[in-house]
Amino acid sequence: MAPPQAGRRITVWIYGFAALLIVLSTASLTFIAQMAWGEADRRALEAEQLHLTRTLNDIHRQVARDQMTVAQWDRTFNALQAPLDRAFIEDDLVGDLWEDFNLDRTFLVTPDGTLIAQAIKDDVLFENKPLQSGNPIRKLAEQTAAVFRTHKNGSNSLLADWYMPQSALLETSQAAFAVIDGTRAFVSAIPILPDEGQVRLEGPYPAILVNAVYIDDDWLNGLRDQLGYRDFRFYLGEPERRHPTNYLVQAADGSTFGYFRWDHSKPGREIWIMAMPLIVLLASFIAIVAFALATKISRLSATLEESERKNRYFARHDALTGLANRHHFSDCLAFSLDGLPDRGFAIFACDLDRFKPVNDTYGHEAGDRVICTVADRLKVLVGENGVVSRIGGDEFLVLLTHQTDRDGLAALAGDICRSIAEPIDIGGGHKVGIGVSIGIASAPEAGMREQDLIRMADMALYRAKETGRNGFEFAGPHSLEAAQIRKPIAQQAYEA
Repeated sequence: MAPPQAGRRITVWIYGFAALLIVLSTASLTFIAQMAWGEADRRALEAEQLHLTRTLNDIHRQVARDQMTVAQWDRTFNALQAPLDRAFIEDDLVGDLWEDFNLDRTFLVTPDGTLIAQAIKDDVLFENKPLQSGNPIRKLAEQTAAVFRTHKNGSNSLLADWYMPQSALLETSQAAFAVIDGTRAFVSAIPILPDEGQVRLEGPYPAILVNAVYIDDDWLNGLRDQLGYRDFRFYLGEPERRHPTNYLVQAADGSTFGYFRWDHSKPGREIWIMAMPLIVLLASFIAIVAFALATKISRLSATLEESERKNRYFARHDALTGLANRHHFSDCLAFSLDGLPDRGFAIFACDLDRFKPVNDTYGHEAGDRVICTVADRLKVLVGENGVVSRIGGDEFLVLLTHQTDRDGLAALAGDICRSIAEPIDIGGGHKVGIGVSIGIASAPEAGMREQDLIRMADMALYRAKETGRNGFEFAGPHSLEAAQIRKPIAQQAYEA
């Protein structure tokens, strides 16, 4: 069991986490609801702005269609050639535009910007004067003529010089906002073209028909009814302050003419009202579940902590002898490798001799006694000079970090051979004698990687067994010669 203080600390952490979970979940749900609120309002505003754009485009197209009833006509085209057919212009052209379509103002402009005639309702005034370059009527007429020329130059039709389909003619029509006669107005311009080509051409073409519709209360009320917007208004000039619904419209020269403003819909409020009870309900549910889980977890925390501690220990130690296992040994070896080449070390690869007959004769329990006794003797001999590990069966690895000179290693290996060769009590009045073969690999001489050092130590171990067992061998080409010298000493200890 975990100490009471540790248990209380764990409990505090668990309940704190539960409270944090509640706060975060509530904040997240609130944030999501606010995001949905804002997104709903934004999308509603975008939809209203798009609806206004399309409505203004529809108004322009409708005015352009009204103009096209007289603008694309051989008689109109001929009437504007010298000399002017004033009667036709007054009765058929201007009269139809006012009587049939209620277009408040009419202007006829030549391609070079000269005003041919203008009319207020059906009252026509014939003039022949150039309009000033900044005049909005001239500006819009020039833009319309430029669009027409672009379309004409890009057309492959043999009739492109005088004929244009109605859909294409609508595309050449241009619109803008302007102040006409001191009154705000919506202005549309369209080229005057033949329809059948039975015309006479006395000068440059096309002349431009420009019509203006006053933006008065009736026009705004009609637009408001189409849109269905609350408090819909129009203001001249740049907006004095920022507002979500400031919808700017342009004059013919591209400057800001004015702006529409209205009280846009806000569906996000309804979303928030609907979401609040749900947020409270979900937060309450999360709170109940979180604290229930926290209570359950706090009861299990002590057991889990103790179990984890044991698991960590057995994950790094041999269950039989308590020595370090291969994983723990590899970690220690990796730490020693980091100190190379400044701090050398050595590895002993140990394998017991004549151990299998003990297992076969006396059983595995006796074999376990032998393994544990060997482990105790190795720990005593190595002490603080290194780490002793059992990597399986009767195989041991020793990492020596404080004794690395060759003579010292040889002396320690001899001590190990003599100690292991001493009789071992296996119980029942029986004692057995075994031996140990040792392969020694020093770093960095034998390698600077774990795989290389262990492989060299194993090769030295095999040579030690080949030269008579219960002895040791250094890794390297000189090891066989050295083993022949040490063999009598080791053999005497083994036989004794």
